[in-house]
Amino acid sequence: MTSTAPARCARPGCDGEIEADGFCDTCGRVAASDPTGGAGPAGPTGPAEPADPAGPATAASGPVSGHVSGPATAAAPGGSGSTPSGRSGSGRSGSGRGASGRTRSGSSRRRIGAGLVPIDPEPAADPAEAVMADPVVPESSRYCGACDAKVGRGRDGRPGRTEGFCPQCGTRFSFTPGLAPGELLADQYEVLGCLAHGGLGWIYLARDRKVRDRWVVLKGLLNTGDAAALAAADAEQGFLAQLVHPRIVRIYNVVTGEDASTYIVMEYIGGRSLKAMRDPRTPMAPEQALAYVLEVLPALSHMHERGLLYCDFKPDNVVQTGTDVTLIDLGAVRRIDDPGGDVWGTVGYQAPEISPDGVGPSVASDVYTVGRTIAVLVANFDFHGSMRDVLPLPEDAPALENEPLRRLVERATAPDPAARFASVDELADQIVGVLRQLTAEHSTPPPRLSTMFAAPPASVGITGPATPGELADALPSPLPDPDDPSTPEIVAAAAQGPRAVLAAVSAEGVLDTDQARLSAVAAHLDAGDTDAAGAALDEHALPGEWTWTWLRARHAAAVGSERLAARLVDEVADALPGELAPLFALAALGERADGGDRAAAITADRFARIWRTDHTWTGAAFALARLRVGAGDRVGAVEVLDEVPPTSVHAADARVAAVRVLLGAPDLTRSAVMEAGARTEGIELDPLRAAELQTEVLEAYRRTGSDGTGPDAVLFGCRLDDDGLGFGIEERYRLRARFATSLAERFELVDAANDARPWTRR
Repeated sequence: MTSTAPARCARPGCDGEIEADGFCDTCGRVAASDPTGGAGPAGPTGPAEPADPAGPATAASGPVSGHVSGPATAAAPGGSGSTPSGRSGSGRSGSGRGASGRTRSGSSRRRIGAGLVPIDPEPAADPAEAVMADPVVPESSRYCGACDAKVGRGRDGRPGRTEGFCPQCGTRFSFTPGLAPGELLADQYEVLGCLAHGGLGWIYLARDRKVRDRWVVLKGLLNTGDAAALAAADAEQGFLAQLVHPRIVRIYNVVTGEDASTYIVMEYIGGRSLKAMRDPRTPMAPEQALAYVLEVLPALSHMHERGLLYCDFKPDNVVQTGTDVTLIDLGAVRRIDDPGGDVWGTVGYQAPEISPDGVGPSVASDVYTVGRTIAVLVANFDFHGSMRDVLPLPEDAPALENEPLRRLVERATAPDPAARFASVDELADQIVGVLRQLTAEHSTPPPRLSTMFAAPPASVGITGPATPGELADALPSPLPDPDDPSTPEIVAAAAQGPRAVLAAVSAEGVLDTDQARLSAVAAHLDAGDTDAAGAALDEHALPGEWTWTWLRARHAAAVGSERLAARLVDEVADALPGELAPLFALAALGERADGGDRAAAITADRFARIWRTDHTWTGAAFALARLRVGAGDRVGAVEVLDEVPPTSVHAADARVAAVRVLLGAPDLTRSAVMEAGARTEGIELDPLRAAELQTEVLEAYRRTGSDGTGPDAVLFGCRLDDDGLGFGIEERYRLRARFATSLAERFELVDAANDARPWTRR
């Protein structure tokens, strides 16, 4: 058996092969008419396929620090204007295709954001289409690279200079491209033209003539006399060389031109940036924004683990190509322990502490840029101007009316760095939780165990609104810290109950760790010893630590301080916006409070969100059903009770509750009673519960009147005329009397049976 060698892709700069579906496995484009390569490479003016409706591809990458300009169809992904620390202003660039990286587009959909959000492949456009026809920086975007002063501006009808010296600080500026189309840089890279202009200079598209004519991106410097720009470019090359991650753009080379200018050579990514995807007038759907951001957070985590800070996270620097999402532009990367030098970033995204007199960049400042990116994607506001350090109000940004999303963005962008998420990994974990709540509005997310709390209680709120004491006893405990040395012994003791935990943490020789103290408080609460728990909290609780705040909330609930409990739980919900445990606690406390119609609506929304997201929170379904009944929506109440899965330990309770919802209607009809009866017959109950529920159904039918009932109408084996109903109800009361737990209860049930007999009623 012989096989045919796969055809080579004829696209210039692509070394891929044509797959069976007719698409290239590297550039993702349909096979050209001559797959053997006879077509030859096409230059900037050569033939090209029709442009993608969303716009041609951009190939720009790297630190777009300072003010960026370029045509709307070919702007750099990082073109919002990164500036060194302390500088003001934000540059402009048109939206376009992303840049500098992988060109495989694939031919099928993929799900991103923990598998919750589907995306379509982003087709790779012809790179030559992204080249600027007239590489000119608009005068409104010309600023000094050192002091951010306006330069190159026209006066009295005369155009401004494209080269010269800053009148404020004397730094030389040049907005003239240093490389011309057709020029061969370092005897290897054939320049095709300019893609965009960034803070560190022009960005070019080129072909690597020594490596199979692959497309590459060249980043030049704003001016070679700017020491900070030179240092930033050199740093980018060094950091990129040591960062190898599938979500980070790759660097190939660093070369010097004839004029001694330095150029960084990077891979070409032929996709679109989030900035290009985001319609300027219509914010991006929150679940889509979170999913894209979540895809590249492992790249930030990778940097942080290696002692590096990214410093310039923004929509411009996240690019989708095919179904891959990549982080580009490492021009602002710096070491965590580097105390000096310029900090490059973008106004509107950069943390407030990045200032000449601030504490400088940190992991917390990177977290801040992620939070601002999410806000900019989902809301329209003057983020780089009057609201550069604040978020819009929910009434001005509909997406932020979503409670978990608002809490997530608010914590990530907290003014105090210590109040933000402690790491990118912690932020990512909470984004997954928020994303699950958002996507649950139109689909059921797969089950997911919390990384913060133990399994949720199954019984709280089943029989009625949870009392604070029940809530304190049953809300899930925080998972123990796996890195705490006392955790193994505490976990082993927990299987034997709270007293065993208390014995373990008080034994001689046991380490007095934070986890041991937390576990002792939790054990006191589990054992019902609120006085001991309160004393331990007063002695050991750490302000600002959500685990201690959670235990204080449990204690407040146990002693009846419901308002204090609600306030403390709200603090935990701010810290962990993706977790359902604090949301359930807030809802359960809200159900008990009489806060009016608006408060009841908020409580119902919280229970509904919990139930949609995770069907293991059975108490949320029962609470939501109660609230719907209170609002007059009995149909909705039955619907949510029917959603309790048959595998739940409370499945029968839910079916019984649904029957009682039907029977409790103020305008009860005979057809509704028959539906309740049919439902009752389908529930597996023990004899006592079956007799109780059947009694309720038969009595409800009797209240509706039996006139006109057909001679063959039967329910639970009882004819539905007066005599049949009377004997049926009597029989069930007598059965229940046999199970009575007290003499008084038995007499009461026997009297009810006697009253139900047909001749007694006559």
